[in-house]
Amino acid sequence: MLRSVLLGVFCILLSSNCYASDRDIEMSINQNEPVPGDQIRFQCTAEGDWELPIISARLVIYDVLGNRVGSRRNMAIDGNTASYNFTIPNNSITGNWSFKCVIADREERERSTAQFTVFEPGIIEPPDDPGTAHAAINEYNGPATCIGCHQQAAEAMLDSLHMKWSGPTPNLTNTNGEELGKAVGGINTFCTYAVSSKGACFSCHVRSDGNAPHPPEVTDVDCLMCHNDTYQRKFVSDPNNTETVVNVLGEEKTYVFGKVDSQGNYTTVPDFDKMPEGTTMVDVARSVHLPTTKSCLRCHAKAGGGDWTKRGDMGLNSAEAKLSEDVHLAKDGANMGCVNCHAAPDHKIGGRGIDLRQTEAESPTCMACHTSAPHSDARLNRHAQGQVSCQVCHIREYAKGGATEMSRDFREPVWNQAFCSGQGGFVGEEIKESFVKPEYVWFDGTSYVYNVGEVITPDERGIYPMAKANGNAFDGNSLIVPIKRHSSIMPLHESGKIIPPAIMWMFMTGNFDMAIQKGMEEQGMSGNYSFVEADAEMLITHGVEPKENAPSCTSCHDNTGTTPDGTRMLPFAALGYHQIPEKVLSCTLCHEQESMYWESMHTEHRNENISCNSCHTPEPTGFIKAKNVLCSSCHESKSWRSEGHKKHIEKGLKCVSCHTFS
Repeated sequence: MLRSVLLGVFCILLSSNCYASDRDIEMSINQNEPVPGDQIRFQCTAEGDWELPIISARLVIYDVLGNRVGSRRNMAIDGNTASYNFTIPNNSITGNWSFKCVIADREERERSTAQFTVFEPGIIEPPDDPGTAHAAINEYNGPATCIGCHQQAAEAMLDSLHMKWSGPTPNLTNTNGEELGKAVGGINTFCTYAVSSKGACFSCHVRSDGNAPHPPEVTDVDCLMCHNDTYQRKFVSDPNNTETVVNVLGEEKTYVFGKVDSQGNYTTVPDFDKMPEGTTMVDVARSVHLPTTKSCLRCHAKAGGGDWTKRGDMGLNSAEAKLSEDVHLAKDGANMGCVNCHAAPDHKIGGRGIDLRQTEAESPTCMACHTSAPHSDARLNRHAQGQVSCQVCHIREYAKGGATEMSRDFREPVWNQAFCSGQGGFVGEEIKESFVKPEYVWFDGTSYVYNVGEVITPDERGIYPMAKANGNAFDGNSLIVPIKRHSSIMPLHESGKIIPPAIMWMFMTGNFDMAIQKGMEEQGMSGNYSFVEADAEMLITHGVEPKENAPSCTSCHDNTGTTPDGTRMLPFAALGYHQIPEKVLSCTLCHEQESMYWESMHTEHRNENISCNSCHTPEPTGFIKAKNVLCSSCHESKSWRSEGHKKHIEKGLKCVSCHTFS
């Protein structure tokens, strides 16, 4: 007989960034036992010491798998309560869902998350948590145990970046959108060519068969890698799959690799030595959960071969970040997790940096939780609405929780006992730093990332860019963003192509030349090569600091309007701010010469909607058309008059509409 459990106004407060202890959000739904197809009403009520009325409220709804299934930027507001009606899609997965409210008054913004339950039609009393849902499991037979109930989720996972190590590349300008990634064309300035690592780089891969060459199958989906933080695994060693080498120290050493079948499949098994004593796989399967910050950091924190090594803005201890290190992750801050921003519809994760090839879902933005005018100061809002990304002011330093690698040189072998599954290996000489000030570049959301087989050329610095942001000053699309610049020494073939080293030979022997030569054999290359300096630009977007750490006006500007690079926070000249024609500097391009304090002058022109690139631009080199037809190409019979510049600029016309530039 079905039992009925009264849900009523059900609210479990999971997290809140209540900086003021007497501010809270009461969250509820109006439906006792909602099922797919029902319309429910969400209510979020500001309680405590708020500056009423509230001025904005936003709602995001997540299903059982953490997929964002609904959102409302502008909830209906009545006094201190915001509400929104939502219809649960008919094909929804039932179980524990969650919703997040973000409420703002004139002084502060708070957020909270609560759970509610979507019932199956005719079935009341679903389990309170995923652990209860899986309590009936009495044996674990690998991924098949999960897939028995979660076939749809497993099939969705097959087309994800985390399974394929590749995906579509619409934001890579040196491709035609084809699928690329770490497993397809991927090479970087850290461990170089991952697919040549003989499994060393596969330990984080959710595929239970490592990175086998065939397309993944549902039984290859190791769900526990993301859905149980206790779970640990290892590759089965094969005493018949070995390599004996003499390393640069003159020592003979035999390395044992993982068991690989004729199709290239590795075999993974639970590693009980790394799990709490007495743990069984039935225990693990019964205690699965939605991904946590710790789940994501299992792999992402140690990218590049060590904790904090690669990205520079996250490490293992980010799961317990201090407020000064990351206000979003800190327990006494917003107490958020990775999936709060990186939603995963159909197991496709949103978020792409400069050095990543693939884009498989919409990237998270600050505006998902914050308004376009987040400050009480109009001047600060002008920055937020202009060319300065939020990260510039709110991430003043990176590597705040640990040292990050700034450069690597494989020509200088350094022994690391943790490499090669604890057998030890040689890595390059690493230079690591903590509390690093970012560099700054223009980024329009697209980038160039080198792929194996392409010809590469040096830039104006004589350095070969392996990853570089695209963007131009004042083009209307680009923002200034903070980056980590990672430098390396790469082998360049005489054909102009970067040679992908067979990197395991470097790990085993410490001989980078041997790794390069083995790599040339694998790629069918012959001839000469040389070593060149290379680097990669990497977006810094985690590690937001408390707002008290944000820069003041004088942190970036002096009183001249042309702050010299190196004297303040931003390199204005390098970013193009000081590239101004003489007629603009003398204020005679549009009107007679005038004198005004630079900030007042800047504000007046911005208030008149004059575009940035009307002033911040190089000298024009000519016209896009002959002068006698230039005006008539847009107007009927017109001739040039001296006030023409002013009229065109005031209408927001960009200089490139008429002029050419070198």
